[in-house]
Amino acid sequence: MEIQKTFFMINDLVIEVKKPEITVKKIKVTKIQVENEEYKILRKKFDVDQFHLEKKTDGWYITEKE
Repeated sequence: MEIQKTFFMINDLVIEVKKPEITVKKIKVTKIQVENEEYKILRKKFDVDQFHLEKKTDGWYITEKE
């Protein structure tokens, strides 16, 4: 008998779990990790001294600093 894996997909996040259950804490931690990776990529494209990067519910907002 093969070992089966369980995957959950929530808001474009794919999470693999060993048990067929998932905790809210694991979802939050994964979401924060993805946001951190997105922020790193945006920092490479936009200079943080000139632009303000802000995460909102519907996406990233990038505005010029005055």
